[in-house]
Amino acid sequence: MTNLRSKYKKEAYEQAIAFRKRGFTYTEIAKICDVSRGTISNWLANEDFSKQVAKSNRERTYKENVARIKLVNKARNAERSSQYKEILRLAETEYKHYVTSPLFVFGLTTYMFNGDQKNPHLIRLTNRDNDLHRLFISFAIDFLGVEKADIRFWLLLYPAHDEIKCLKHWSKKTGLSIASFYRSQIVEKRSNKETLHFGVGNTIIGSTLLKKKLSHWVALLKKDLQK
Repeated sequence: MTNLRSKYKKEAYEQAIAFRKRGFTYTEIAKICDVSRGTISNWLANEDFSKQVAKSNRERTYKENVARIKLVNKARNAERSSQYKEILRLAETEYKHYVTSPLFVFGLTTYMFNGDQKNPHLIRLTNRDNDLHRLFISFAIDFLGVEKADIRFWLLLYPAHDEIKCLKHWSKKTGLSIASFYRSQIVEKRSNKETLHFGVGNTIIGSTLLKKKLSHWVALLKKDLQK
């Protein structure tokens, strides 16, 4: 029985060396030779050729991972590009239907003069007029299809302002819950509180696709106004 076991181990050992030289991993060899991975490691870990195989396997795995990531990114970029084309196509169709609405045109002109034009992932309207924000929020809900719960708001205040009073004021005027407000930003310098009243409001909607649609609508309106 001992001789059979020794013969089996010798054959398994020789097979392990042969498979390792062909680039097989310890786990793969263990399954083929029907021995534990620990045994394979004990047999081969200190062999110079095995160390070289391990290095080659790591390099191959790295290259395969890089190639796989590139393929995934390529697929994502293609999908994103397709989404962008579709959102622009849809924006043009919707524009023709919406342009007769005063609220739609108001929303676009308001954003044209008071909205962020640089950040491609964020719709941000900045103004001290609470009615402007209230109407823009209605525009976003009615025409961009935004849920009120997804709209955020924050205030730019000066030290002289009563933050709690300002939060309550803007919440009431915009119809947004105070829970939707980000932390206010306090500007550490003097200002005429009477001029700013309740601070400067910022309506925030985070969406790359909606920002593209809104920007395209604004561009179409500008084009119409130049005719």
